[in-house]
Amino acid sequence: MSRIRLRPIEHEDLPFLQSLANDTVVRERVVGWDWPVSMADQERWFVSGANTSTTRRFVVESTSGDRLGLTGLWDIDWHNRSALTALKLGGDPGNRGKGYGAEAVQALMRFAFNDVGLNRLHSTILETNLPSLVVYIRKSGWSEEGRLRQHVWRDGKFLDAIQIGILASEFASAGLAQDDVGKDSSVGG
Repeated sequence: MSRIRLRPIEHEDLPFLQSLANDTVVRERVVGWDWPVSMADQERWFVSGANTSTTRRFVVESTSGDRLGLTGLWDIDWHNRSALTALKLGGDPGNRGKGYGAEAVQALMRFAFNDVGLNRLHSTILETNLPSLVVYIRKSGWSEEGRLRQHVWRDGKFLDAIQIGILASEFASAGLAQDDVGKDSSVGG
Protein backbone atom coordinates (compact mmCIF):
# COMPACT_ATOMS: atom_id res chain seq x y z
CA MET A 1 0.00 0.00 0.00
CA SER A 2 1.23 3.47 -0.83
CA ARG A 3 2.75 5.52 1.98
CA ILE A 4 1.96 8.82 0.28
CA ARG A 5 -0.94 10.66 -1.27
CA LEU A 6 -1.26 13.68 -3.53
CA ARG A 7 -3.76 16.34 -2.56
CA PRO A 8 -4.66 19.82 -3.79
CA ILE A 9 -2.69 22.70 -2.32
CA GLU A 10 -4.41 24.64 0.46
CA HIS A 11 -3.56 28.12 1.73
CA GLU A 12 -2.30 26.51 4.95
CA ASP A 13 0.44 24.77 2.89
CA LEU A 14 2.11 28.04 1.87
CA PRO A 15 4.65 28.23 4.74
CA PHE A 16 5.76 24.66 3.95
CA LEU A 17 5.97 25.43 0.22
CA GLN A 18 7.99 28.58 0.91
CA SER A 19 10.36 26.53 3.07
CA LEU A 20 10.61 23.94 0.28
CA ALA A 21 11.40 26.64 -2.30
CA ASN A 22 14.12 28.03 -0.04
CA ASP A 23 15.62 24.65 0.91
CA THR A 24 19.22 24.77 -0.37
CA VAL A 25 19.29 21.03 -1.17
CA VAL A 26 16.10 21.34 -3.24
CA ARG A 27 17.24 24.55 -4.95
CA GLU A 28 20.57 23.09 -6.06
CA ARG A 29 18.78 20.16 -7.73
CA VAL A 30 16.05 21.87 -9.75
CA VAL A 31 16.13 23.63 -13.10
CA GLY A 32 15.45 27.38 -13.08
CA TRP A 33 14.89 27.93 -9.38
CA ASP A 34 17.80 29.39 -7.47
CA TRP A 35 16.59 32.48 -5.64
CA PRO A 36 14.96 33.00 -2.25
CA VAL A 37 11.15 33.09 -2.18
CA SER A 38 9.35 35.44 0.23
CA MET A 39 5.94 34.69 1.70
CA ALA A 40 4.53 37.44 -0.56
CA ASP A 41 6.04 35.62 -3.57
CA GLN A 42 4.49 32.37 -2.36
CA GLU A 43 1.09 34.04 -1.94
CA ARG A 44 1.25 35.44 -5.52
CA TRP A 45 2.17 31.98 -6.83
CA PHE A 46 -0.81 30.46 -5.01
CA VAL A 47 -3.27 33.12 -6.19
CA SER A 48 -1.97 32.85 -9.77
CA GLY A 49 -3.60 29.47 -9.99
CA ALA A 50 -2.65 26.28 -8.24
CA ASN A 51 -5.15 24.58 -10.53
CA THR A 52 -6.14 25.91 -13.94
CA SER A 53 -7.17 24.25 -17.18
CA THR A 54 -3.50 23.61 -17.93
CA THR A 55 -2.08 23.11 -14.43
CA ARG A 56 -2.71 20.70 -11.56
CA ARG A 57 -0.47 21.15 -8.50
CA PHE A 58 -0.40 18.81 -5.52
CA VAL A 59 1.15 18.60 -2.09
CA VAL A 60 2.86 15.26 -1.57
CA GLU A 61 2.09 14.07 1.94
CA SER A 62 2.53 10.89 3.92
CA THR A 63 -0.56 8.93 4.84
CA SER A 64 0.01 10.20 8.39
CA GLY A 65 -0.35 13.79 7.11
CA ASP A 66 3.30 14.93 7.03
CA ARG A 67 4.00 17.28 4.12
CA LEU A 68 6.82 15.90 1.98
CA GLY A 69 6.85 18.03 -1.16
CA LEU A 70 5.19 19.38 -4.29
CA THR A 71 4.38 17.80 -7.63
CA GLY A 72 1.94 18.34 -10.45
CA LEU A 73 1.16 18.65 -14.11
CA TRP A 74 2.09 21.88 -15.89
CA ASP A 75 1.56 23.04 -19.47
CA ILE A 76 -1.13 20.41 -20.03
CA ASP A 77 -1.65 20.13 -23.78
CA TRP A 78 -5.17 18.73 -24.12
CA HIS A 79 -4.96 18.29 -27.90
CA ASN A 80 -1.75 16.24 -27.79
CA ARG A 81 -2.54 14.80 -24.33
CA SER A 82 0.83 15.62 -22.80
CA ALA A 83 2.11 17.54 -19.78
CA LEU A 84 5.25 18.70 -18.04
CA THR A 85 5.83 17.26 -14.57
CA ALA A 86 8.11 18.10 -11.69
CA LEU A 87 8.75 16.86 -8.18
CA LYS A 88 10.25 18.75 -5.27
CA LEU A 89 10.68 16.83 -2.03
CA GLY A 90 12.00 18.45 1.12
CA GLY A 91 10.86 18.95 4.65
CA ASP A 92 12.38 16.62 7.21
CA PRO A 93 15.85 15.53 5.98
CA GLY A 94 15.16 12.17 7.64
CA ASN A 95 12.63 11.45 4.90
CA ARG A 96 15.24 11.55 2.12
CA GLY A 97 16.26 8.24 0.58
CA LYS A 98 13.17 6.36 1.78
CA GLY A 99 11.42 5.86 -1.56
CA TYR A 100 8.87 8.66 -1.25
CA GLY A 101 10.05 10.18 -4.54
CA ALA A 102 9.31 7.05 -6.56
CA GLU A 103 5.93 6.66 -4.88
CA ALA A 104 5.05 10.30 -5.64
CA VAL A 105 6.12 10.05 -9.30
CA GLN A 106 4.19 6.81 -9.74
CA ALA A 107 1.07 8.26 -8.05
CA LEU A 108 1.23 11.25 -10.38
CA MET A 109 1.66 8.93 -13.37
CA ARG A 110 -1.42 6.92 -12.35
CA PHE A 111 -3.39 10.16 -12.05
CA ALA A 112 -2.13 11.53 -15.39
CA PHE A 113 -2.54 8.35 -17.41
CA ASN A 114 -5.47 6.56 -15.72
CA ASP A 115 -7.64 9.46 -14.54
CA VAL A 116 -6.81 12.38 -16.83
CA GLY A 117 -6.15 10.29 -19.96
CA LEU A 118 -2.82 11.82 -20.95
CA ASN A 119 -0.54 9.97 -23.36
CA ARG A 120 2.85 11.51 -22.54
CA LEU A 121 4.62 13.07 -19.57
CA HIS A 122 7.95 14.86 -19.72
CA SER A 123 10.34 16.61 -17.38
CA THR A 124 13.78 18.23 -17.28
CA ILE A 125 16.36 17.20 -14.69
CA LEU A 126 19.81 18.60 -14.01
CA GLU A 127 22.62 16.19 -14.80
CA THR A 128 23.80 16.51 -11.19
CA ASN A 129 20.42 15.53 -9.72
CA LEU A 130 21.19 11.83 -9.44
CA PRO A 131 18.37 11.06 -6.95
CA SER A 132 15.75 12.30 -9.44
CA LEU A 133 17.34 10.46 -12.35
CA VAL A 134 17.17 7.24 -10.31
CA VAL A 135 13.54 7.88 -9.29
CA TYR A 136 12.32 8.65 -12.81
CA ILE A 137 14.46 6.42 -15.04
CA ARG A 138 15.43 3.41 -12.94
CA LYS A 139 12.42 3.14 -10.62
CA SER A 140 9.57 4.55 -12.72
CA GLY A 141 10.34 3.56 -16.32
CA TRP A 142 11.07 6.95 -17.88
CA SER A 143 13.57 7.35 -20.75
CA GLU A 144 16.16 9.97 -21.53
CA GLU A 145 14.93 11.82 -24.62
CA GLY A 146 17.58 14.48 -25.04
CA ARG A 147 20.09 16.77 -23.44
CA LEU A 148 20.20 20.55 -23.30
CA ARG A 149 23.92 21.19 -23.16
CA GLN A 150 25.16 23.82 -20.70
CA HIS A 151 21.57 24.87 -20.11
CA VAL A 152 21.76 25.99 -16.46
CA TRP A 153 24.33 28.21 -14.72
CA ARG A 154 24.78 26.92 -11.19
CA ASP A 155 27.57 27.44 -8.66
CA GLY A 156 29.96 29.00 -11.15
CA LYS A 157 29.55 26.49 -13.96
CA PHE A 158 27.15 25.43 -16.68
CA LEU A 159 25.23 22.18 -16.27
CA ASP A 160 23.39 20.05 -18.80
CA ALA A 161 19.65 19.54 -18.40
CA ILE A 162 18.38 16.09 -19.28
CA GLN A 163 15.02 15.79 -21.02
CA ILE A 164 13.10 12.70 -19.90
CA GLY A 165 9.68 11.31 -20.76
CA ILE A 166 7.30 8.40 -20.57
CA LEU A 167 4.33 7.30 -22.67
CA ALA A 168 1.09 5.81 -21.38
CA SER A 169 1.90 2.54 -23.18
CA GLU A 170 5.31 2.35 -21.44
CA PHE A 171 3.67 3.08 -18.11
CA ALA A 172 1.16 0.24 -18.65
CA SER A 173 3.94 -2.16 -19.72
CA ALA A 174 5.97 -1.35 -16.60
CA GLY A 175 3.14 -2.66 -14.39
CA LEU A 176 2.75 0.63 -12.51
CA ALA A 177 -0.82 1.36 -13.60
CA GLN A 178 -2.27 0.30 -10.24
CA ASP A 179 -0.99 0.64 -6.72
CA ASP A 180 -0.21 -2.55 -4.84
CA VAL A 181 -3.72 -2.93 -3.43
CA GLY A 182 -5.11 -3.06 -6.96
CA LYS A 183 -6.69 0.37 -7.20
CA ASP A 184 -5.46 3.92 -7.41
CA SER A 185 -6.34 5.72 -4.21
CA SER A 186 -3.32 7.98 -3.99
CA VAL A 187 -4.76 11.24 -5.34
CA GLY A 188 -7.27 13.01 -3.17
CA GLY A 189 -9.23 16.15 -3.49
